Amino acid sequence: MNLYTSSNWKTSIGVSGMYQTNENKAEEVLIPEYNLFDVGAFVFTQYHKDKTTFSGGIRFDNRHIDSKELIEGTDVKFDAFTKNFADVAGSAGLSYEATKALTLKLNLARGFRAPNLAELASNGAHEGTIRYEIGDHNLKAENSLQIDGGFEMSSDHVSFSAAAFYNHINNFIFYRKVLSSSGGDSTLIDPDTGALLTVFKFNQQTANLYGTELSLDIHPHPLDWLHFENTFSFTRAQFSETIDGTKNVPFIPAAQFITALKGNFLSNGRFVRNLYLGIESDYTFKHTHPFTGYNTETATSDYWLVDITAGTDIVRRNKTLFSIHLSALNIGDVAYQNHLSRLKYAAVNNVTGRQGVFNMGRNFGIKLNVPLDFKWN
Repeated sequence: MNLYTSSNWKTSIGVSGMYQTNENKAEEVLIPEYNLFDVGAFVFTQYHKDKTTFSGGIRFDNRHIDSKELIEGTDVKFDAFTKNFADVAGSAGLSYEATKALTLKLNLARGFRAPNLAELASNGAHEGTIRYEIGDHNLKAENSLQIDGGFEMSSDHVSFSAAAFYNHINNFIFYRKVLSSSGGDSTLIDPDTGALLTVFKFNQQTANLYGTELSLDIHPHPLDWLHFENTFSFTRAQFSETIDGTKNVPFIPAAQFITALKGNFLSNGRFVRNLYLGIESDYTFKHTHPFTGYNTETATSDYWLVDITAGTDIVRRNKTLFSIHLSALNIGDVAYQNHLSRLKYAAVNNVTGRQGVFNMGRNFGIKLNVPLDFKWN
C-alpha cells in the first residue's frame, strides 16, 4: 500500500503471511510432519532529488514452527518440538549520478533468516544428494550485516560496472560430515536402496563472505547489431574460527569469467526476422579453498566450456508463425564437475574409473515456439 507520495518522496507499507502444513505420505521420510506460520510487516521509502536517490526500509518477521513426533517401530525418528524465530531486517542505499555517464552506489543492510525444517529436523536418506542428513532443532536464526558498493559507467559504445560486497553472518548454517569413532566417515546403509550413505549434520558458525563482480558490454556504433559481453565474478568465504583445521566455508562457487559475442540481424525481415547468432565462452577457475574439515570437500579443477546458439522468427504477412532456437552446449565435450555439485562425491564409476557424477557433456537442443492467437466473438 502506498502510504505517502510527493515529487521527491515515495513511501509504502505492507504485510504478508503464510501458513504451511506438511504431511508425510511416502514410504521414505526425511523431515517430520509440521505446521508453520509466517507473518511479516515492512515499510519502505525512497527519496529522489536532482542527482541523488536515497532508499531505505525496515521489516519485521516472525516464524512459528510446530513439529510433530514420529515413532518407527520402537524408535523415535523425530522428536516433537516448537520453535519461534523473530527478528528485524533493514537496508539503506544511496545512489549518486556523478555525471551523465557515471553513477555511484552504496548500500548497508541487515538480514535475517530462520532455519528451515531440513536444517532443524532432518533424519533420513536424501536421495538427491546421496547423503544421510541429520538436523539440529537447537539451531539459531542467521543474522547478517552487509556493505556493498560500486559504480556504473555507460556510453554509446561501452557499458562497464563494478561492485564489491562484504557480509558478516552470525550463526551461519552449513553442513559437514560426521566422523565415526575411528576417525573416518560415518556411514549408513539405505534400507530402501542398499546404497552406502555418508552421514552429514547441520551446524553453525560465524562467517565472513566477500566478493566482486565486473561487467563489460561493448556495443560499438554504427554496429548496433553486435554485442560483446564480459562478466567476471569472485566470492570468498571464511569462518571466524578454525573448524577441524580449516576456515573455509563449504559450498562456495569458484571464480568465473564468461564472455559472449552475439549478433542480431534482420530486425525487419520479410520472411525471416530477428535472426541471432551467438557464441559463449565460460571459464571456471580452479577452486582451491574447499572446506576440508571432517573431509567434507575437496578442491575442484578448472574447466572451459564453449556454447553456440542461433535462432530466428519465421514471419508471414507481418505475423510471426513460429520461432526456432538452436543450441550446441559444451561443444568441446569437456568432462567437468561443478564445485557446487553434491554428486561430485558419489562412488567411483567402474566404467570410467572417476569418482562422482560429472556434469553434462556435449548437448544439442532445439526449441520451437508457436504463438497461439485466440479470438472470441
